[in-house]
Amino acid sequence: TPSNPAPNPDPDPVLVPETGPAKDCTKEFCDNQLSPDYLLRYQINVPDGTNVDVCDGCTISMELIYSGDAWVSVAFSTDGQMIGSEAVIGLPGDNKVEKYNLGGKSDSAVSPMPDSQQTLSDTSIEVKDGQTIMKFTKIMKEAGEIEIIPGDNTFLWAHGSNDILGYHGFTSKSPFELNLSSGAGEEPANETPSNPAPNPDPDPVLVPETGPAKDCTKEFCDNQLSPDYLLRYQINVPDGTNVDVCDGCTISMELIYSGDAWVSVA
Repeated sequence: TPSNPAPNPDPDPVLVPETGPAKDCTKEFCDNQLSPDYLLRYQINVPDGTNVDVCDGCTISMELIYSGDAWVSVAFSTDGQMIGSEAVIGLPGDNKVEKYNLGGKSDSAVSPMPDSQQTLSDTSIEVKDGQTIMKFTKIMKEAGEIEIIPGDNTFLWAHGSNDILGYHGFTSKSPFELNLSSGAGEEPANETPSNPAPNPDPDPVLVPETGPAKDCTKEFCDNQLSPDYLLRYQINVPDGTNVDVCDGCTISMELIYSGDAWVSVA
C-alpha cells in the first residue's frame, strides 16, 4: 500500500431522501426511497371541511423519479401480489400516465382501465437530465377500486429497462408497506430475539448440482440464471467434425422457470 494513496473518486450520486425532523405529509411532500435509483414522493391533499383521519374527498399527489429512461409504475394492492392489483403506469415514449388493471403477468393481462375510471389529474411524464419523472394526483377512495388510506397501505413498485411497457425484470419490482400519514415504511427488523424460532424450510429453488466438470457435448450442462430461472443446454456435434470446428453443430436448450409466464433467452 503506498504511503500516500490517491483519494477515491466521488461515487455517482444516487437518490437519497433528506433526513431530519418528521414531516407532515399533508403539508409537504414526503419521500420514500424504493431502491437506490427509484424515489417516490407523495403528499396527501385534505380538502376543507374534513381532516386526515376522516379524509372525505382526499386525493394523493405522487411523483416517481427513476434514474434512467424507462416506463415507471406504482400499484395499489391488498396482498402485495401483482395479480389483482391496480397500477398507475407512465410511458415516456407515448407521453401517457394512466390507470391499469393488473390481471396477470403476461403483457395482454396488463390493460388500461376503462375511460370512465381514468380519473387521474395533473398527470405528466418526462425524461430530464437522465431521469424519468412521472407525476399524478389520484382520488384516494374511488368506487370499485382499491382504497388508499392515510394509514398503512400495501403498494408495489416497478420499472422497465426501456420506455416500452413489458416485463420489468427480476430485480426491478417489489411490494412495500407505507404509512402515508407518518411517511414510515416497513423495514426488516434489526433486532434478533433472544430465543428466535427456527426458520421454516424455504421454498425449493432450482439449483444445479455441483460436482466434476461436465462435457457439455455429451450431457446437459446447467446455468442458474436467477434463483427461479434455470438454463440447461447441450452442444450436439455431428459425426465428421469436432467441437472446435463445429461444422453443422446444433444446441439443445431447456429453460425452466418457477412460475407460469412466458420465458426467453436471447
